[in-house]
Amino acid sequence: MVEKNLLQIIKIILLLTLFFSCEKKTRIVEIKLLILTPNNYYDFPVVLSGKIYDVGPGGLWFILEDKTGYIQVTTENITSSIQCIQKGNQISILGKLLQFKGHKYFSYSSMLRCGN
Repeated sequence: MVEKNLLQIIKIILLLTLFFSCEKKTRIVEIKLLILTPNNYYDFPVVLSGKIYDVGPGGLWFILEDKTGYIQVTTENITSSIQCIQKGNQISILGKLLQFKGHKYFSYSSMLRCGN
């Protein structure tokens, strides 16, 4: 009986270890979480959803707004979805949080949803 209980405890520990050691998966994240806890998100793919608040010259960057905040998004040579990068559009994008000289920004890699 004791051996059976011990074996079950070991199985549970192994399952928990496996569960918590898996690599981070792509997930939808609020902008506020990216800004307040950046170490949890640097260089991991995440999805942001929100409204385009402003667009920079040539669509090289834009400001994305959700209900929690704003973040600058760089397109970095992405031309396939540039027609969707218009002020007021609702979008969902895949990308990674990066930092340059203390400035946090989101590097956009693909458009998942585009609408008005």
